[in-house]
Amino acid sequence: MIMKKSENKVGFDLSDLSLEELIKVYKDITSFLQYLDSNKIEIEEKGMDEE
Repeated sequence: MIMKKSENKVGFDLSDLSLEELIKVYKDITSFLQYLDSNKIEIEEKGMDEE
């Protein structure tokens, strides 16, 4: 996988990955998103009269 770094940005060229590597990346991303979803922090919003 070729990474191009520009200041604080990193670009990934997924076309360089094999099908097996793409499937692994997909599974890793899906697992990470499920982790984030299950560990959400609920934020309570204050009304105008509560300040």
